[in-house]
Amino acid sequence: MPFYAQQLHHVCGEVNYVVPETQTVAEAKHTAVLQARIQALAEEFGTVITQNSTLTTHTREGVASSSFNSISENDVRGIWVEDTKEPVINVLYKNDLMVIHAKVCGKAKPIESSLVELEVQTLNYGFCNGEVHPFRSGYETTQYNDSDFFGVRLRSPVDGYVALLIRDDNTDNVSIVMPYMGSDGYAREVKSNQEYFFLTDADPEFPYPASTILTTERKVEHNTLIVVFSQHRFSGSVSGQGDWFYEMDVPKYQKWIQSMRKHDLTMQTQEIILTINNKKRK
Repeated sequence: MPFYAQQLHHVCGEVNYVVPETQTVAEAKHTAVLQARIQALAEEFGTVITQNSTLTTHTREGVASSSFNSISENDVRGIWVEDTKEPVINVLYKNDLMVIHAKVCGKAKPIESSLVELEVQTLNYGFCNGEVHPFRSGYETTQYNDSDFFGVRLRSPVDGYVALLIRDDNTDNVSIVMPYMGSDGYAREVKSNQEYFFLTDADPEFPYPASTILTTERKVEHNTLIVVFSQHRFSGSVSGQGDWFYEMDVPKYQKWIQSMRKHDLTMQTQEIILTINNKKRK
């Protein structure tokens, strides 16, 4: 892996995030922290957006909040490396609206090259009832019921390497679901402009007898898919072996990803929140 000497910047950011009716409190807290980090990066390094779609402040029912409808991690000229303080999250109620106030402080670095625009979709193929489903495009969603089949579709405009992780927001554990157990532990190589299906039996390297399913014993559970991509080969097996996947706690994951980002300017992450309801499809 190439190593780069680059000065880190100390940055802080905070937002008031008005929670939409369609979002749970757990999802809203996660979104607020991400947006606070994006705001800090945008203020420190600027954005790659030239039109009038930068960070703005607006008022809804008398509540001021930051708008990020047209700005994301791929729109700012910096990368969040690590937290220096635990994010401060407060749930407020103003004019009958739920507002999440999030404040973050951490270390960040400027981006010297553009981030790769990955195409990533999470796929749902319905209830696992012993049948084998064809894994293909057309089932893109982030909503699941208990025991639904789960897969990931990915396409990259450049050659690179990818690892897939799932964070259980109830237990705060992170499972490395790809590279698969029994492999050499390195991230999966992908070629430019080729379509890949992962975590399913449509993947020729998928080692398990049945495709991946998502389960929950709670009324509603939220998991986060974390896509780690780099143009340089990297190791993905940095955790202990669980029953089915390599597992680690969130602090160990954060330490690993922060260390990798410090030394690899091409490494980036993309997160997708998955909602799993405790009911089976008929």
